[in-house]
Amino acid sequence: MDLPRLRHIVAVARNQSFSRAAEEVGITQPALSRSIAAFEQRHGVTLFDRGRGGVYPTAAGLHVIEQAQRLLHAAGDLERSLKRYPQGEPGQVSIGLGPLMAGLFLPQVAGSLLRTWPGIRIRTLVRAPDQLVTELLNDRIEMILGNNWNLGRIPSTEIERLGRIGVAFMVRSGHPLAREGPVSSADLEDYPTASVVELQDDGLRDRAGCFICDNFHVLRETVLRSDCVWMSSPAFLADDLRDGRIVQLDVSGFAPAHSDVCLITRRSRTRSPTAAAVAEEIRALLAQAEA
Repeated sequence: MDLPRLRHIVAVARNQSFSRAAEEVGITQPALSRSIAAFEQRHGVTLFDRGRGGVYPTAAGLHVIEQAQRLLHAAGDLERSLKRYPQGEPGQVSIGLGPLMAGLFLPQVAGSLLRTWPGIRIRTLVRAPDQLVTELLNDRIEMILGNNWNLGRIPSTEIERLGRIGVAFMVRSGHPLAREGPVSSADLEDYPTASVVELQDDGLRDRAGCFICDNFHVLRETVLRSDCVWMSSPAFLADDLRDGRIVQLDVSGFAPAHSDVCLITRRSRTRSPTAAAVAEEIRALLAQAEA
């Protein structure tokens, strides 16, 4: 398809006049008529009916005009994104995240990028880690944001450490364990646990029950409405901790724990400006959380 010729067709349809369309696209009317006629002859269709009242698309013309508008719109998007690349301006990115990372980072990262880079397109995929690897290797996402999985061992991938987050045992305010002083691991075993899919071993037995959910916000609401014990990140529950809705437990025998946050990409692939912006945004959030 010849893009200039498609522009000629769309211009005639928009103006319902060959003379006005020719003026719009900056060529003579005879040249515009020859362009339309060449398309009609090549494809064996008639695009427009000409009459005293103007120029009107035929059924075939309507079909061509609709498809031409889509092609021209896509070509314009491509041209605009390529113009941004030399300046390192983000365009679009597809990110895979595990449930925990989505709950911790996605609202902050999306909000910041949308404010900083007007027009940016962010597509996210929240799934279990093994499913995300398949999406990455099939080029359906550009990168995976995760905690310290062993994804770096998978062939054709690279892992970059962005920072770390602290993790601790959390309960609602008013929970029987929300008292001053340390509690024991035996005390924890009397209460159900809340966990995301990624936390396969949180060190607790489940004799009191458990609630496993891959939605961070649902877990938070569940903990606020039950006696569940939740191992989560103090940095990203800062508002709840400050306002007293959630309490961090001091558990005897459990030293302060941290989880590395990593970016997993395909090996030897050039990172897009948008992917680089995402990585830097998360790095800055982690640095702020660790400060």
